[in-house]
Amino acid sequence: MSKFQLKLEAFMEDVNKEDGYTLQLFEKLTKSMFSLIKWAGIPFVLYLLFEISRW
Repeated sequence: MSKFQLKLEAFMEDVNKEDGYTLQLFEKLTKSMFSLIKWAGIPFVLYLLFEISRW
């Protein structure tokens, strides 16, 4: 239990830092998700506009 508590305290300390590893990891994750949505979404929207214009 003490190892878990120590790890939890270290995690809480890292989250509270302005440039902590956890926040950097979340930043990378959200940037990659945004890029994926952007580059997959733009062609999809263009395809939908093309299909709607064919009606």
